[in-house]
Amino acid sequence: MTTNVQKPVTNKEARENLKSQLNEYLAQQPESIRSAHRWMKGMEVAGVVLIAAAFILAMVLSIAWKSINPLVIPIAWLSFAACMGLLMMLFGLEAVILRAFPPLLWLGKPPKFVTGSDALWRGWTYILGGLLAVALWVFLAYATWTQNWSMLSPLIGILGVAMSIAIVYSMFQKLTKSR
Repeated sequence: MTTNVQKPVTNKEARENLKSQLNEYLAQQPESIRSAHRWMKGMEVAGVVLIAAAFILAMVLSIAWKSINPLVIPIAWLSFAACMGLLMMLFGLEAVILRAFPPLLWLGKPPKFVTGSDALWRGWTYILGGLLAVALWVFLAYATWTQNWSMLSPLIGILGVAMSIAIVYSMFQKLTKSR
């Protein structure tokens, strides 16, 4: 009796496979779509640069806390968080334009490559999620800047609950993976 044991695919192999699928898909697309993909890659690089710049600015302001208005520090950190939502929106927009998801490979475990309407839904989900994230962080920054405690109190409570759920979920994932 012979048994076929499939070798588990490493993360690197999965990334290479996903990259080749994306390249094959792009090769079948018209030049306008390939050009839009190249342009969006540039926009996404600019988004990463914006995130890095916002992080550096927030760090510098945090270090110089004695010589600046203390309200500027949380605004800088909230702006840093909002920049990540902008990158999500760019990622989703590229998926919608290409009708392929993921349009780029980032760090972490690569997702399954999908095209067509499934990719459109995922792209629109990223756009909506990014828009909601930007709106949340900008609203929180505004409430912080104006020191409007009637807006800040429920936001702080919501963020506390969300962070607690995320921590418990992460712990649950780690516990179930270790078994």
